[in-house]
Amino acid sequence: MLHRAGFVPVVLFRERFHRLPSAMTDPVEQRQMVTRAVDMLQAEGFDVSCDPGLLDPSLPPPGDQGLSLGDRLGHLPQSIRSAAHTGEVVAALSELTAPGDGVLQRVVESLNTTADWWGGLDEPADPHYANRLRYIAQKLDSYALDIRSMRGVLADRHTDHPGRLQTRVDQVAPEEPAASRVAAALAVSPTARPTTPVAPPSASAAPASLPPARPSSAPGR
Repeated sequence: MLHRAGFVPVVLFRERFHRLPSAMTDPVEQRQMVTRAVDMLQAEGFDVSCDPGLLDPSLPPPGDQGLSLGDRLGHLPQSIRSAAHTGEVVAALSELTAPGDGVLQRVVESLNTTADWWGGLDEPADPHYANRLRYIAQKLDSYALDIRSMRGVLADRHTDHPGRLQTRVDQVAPEEPAASRVAAALAVSPTARPTTPVAPPSASAAPASLPPARPSSAPGR
């Protein structure tokens, strides 16, 4: 969160922390950045204690920032992790490697654009950093082409992953057919004894007279 708020990470031998940018000397800007950082941390549920003198109470509360770009891409590793067919992984890799508007292509464009912007600053080391960014963008673009090629190889396979398919089958057991459930419900208990059906009595075996009727309780009868 502090990284997104604009703080600079510092990694020492025994400690790590974040600090304000070294050239940010305006107290108003400092308070604004600290206030934004505190708001972002509290919005994520962190319990933050801060000297009120470091905060700018005039800043409006932050609105709903929604998911970050990284979080919006979080479904890609999840879908790959649960994939049972090469097509599912190919779909995820396609989002990364699509020509023109793929994620990696946009990253390369962002790095090159940053290099052009950085190169226009006025310190002697700025051209060095700009050229370094262009070099990284060029390498990343080359890697993106390699990944795109491997994505094509995987697309040609078009097959199930044997281990993942079995895992998915084990996790989602098929429902027992209705006919099997009915047969099980009608099955004779193992402890029950088999019986022989008895034929209905013949007409000659019928009783000669009906048994006397039960006396009626109605009055007058």
